[in-house]
Amino acid sequence: MKKQKVVILDNEQQNKRDLDAIHALQEGLTKVDQFPVYTPDLQWFEIMIQTEKQNSRKKLMKELSMFIMIALIILCGIIVSFYQMPVVFIFIQIITSIFIVLYTFTRFSKKVNINE
Repeated sequence: MKKQKVVILDNEQQNKRDLDAIHALQEGLTKVDQFPVYTPDLQWFEIMIQTEKQNSRKKLMKELSMFIMIALIILCGIIVSFYQMPVVFIFIQIITSIFIVLYTFTRFSKKVNINE
């Protein structure tokens, strides 16, 4: 390691540096205080809340309608395959069950490996 040079300051120099730093901080704070601050009124906040609620309701209705449509399509497909081709229906049920078990096992084993 290299030896570092240390400069020892006199008390006067140290006090002058401290006073300069304090002065610079005070000047900065006064500049910050001079900026105009705009605070919106209560009505603006209420309008903002109402618009956000309306947007969230619209989003919820859109997502809910998409979920219901996709669920109906899947259920119709399952019912048709059950009545038209019971062998295919049973095959799909078995494959789905095996997939869920394997997926759960692999996710669990990854969590265990990460925690170790």
